[in-house]
Amino acid sequence: MICAFPKKLVGLGAIAVVLAVPAQAQEPPAIWTGFYAGAHAGYGWAIDEPAPFDVSGGVLGMHAGYNYQMGLTVLGIEGDYTGSWMEDTQSAGGARVTLDVDYLASIRGRLGYALGNALLYGTIGYAWADAGTSGLGVSRTTDFDGLVLGAGMDYKFAPDWSARVEGLNYWLSPDRNGQNIDDLDATVIRAGITWHLPSSY
Repeated sequence: MICAFPKKLVGLGAIAVVLAVPAQAQEPPAIWTGFYAGAHAGYGWAIDEPAPFDVSGGVLGMHAGYNYQMGLTVLGIEGDYTGSWMEDTQSAGGARVTLDVDYLASIRGRLGYALGNALLYGTIGYAWADAGTSGLGVSRTTDFDGLVLGAGMDYKFAPDWSARVEGLNYWLSPDRNGQNIDDLDATVIRAGITWHLPSSY
């Protein structure tokens, strides 16, 4: 009975060491506060309502912003510019008319939750775009603006680098200038890579 007690202490000590080693080996949670910039690519589609155009195609662009972390909550602001190859061609009046979205841009607020090295977030803000139509011997460019809403995830795979995937929905109205032009509703799914400024945290 006297010898059993020290053996139990040794056993408990060994268990504590085994449990502690993995905990020490784990990397500390990611720190999100600071400036960042990166690039993204993906695919988008849009409907020019109520016109018959149903455009789709690839997108490629850049993003930059700033995060501020408070515990597990991360607040941020981000701007992006995304070039677009989304287009569609339809027949109208015996001729073919093409609609193509030249670019999408936005300035958005972000609200996120840090989970280990991952950051889950929602985003909302102001967006604008440029689209052109050509056909019937006429070419015209129209500016759009409106609301953008989306969600995504950033994941830090290194202290200064993260990968991301996100989806954005755009509800845009044209600057008509007296013209009869339809609204543009678009969805973009994109993935990207981001560099985080080391001196900012």
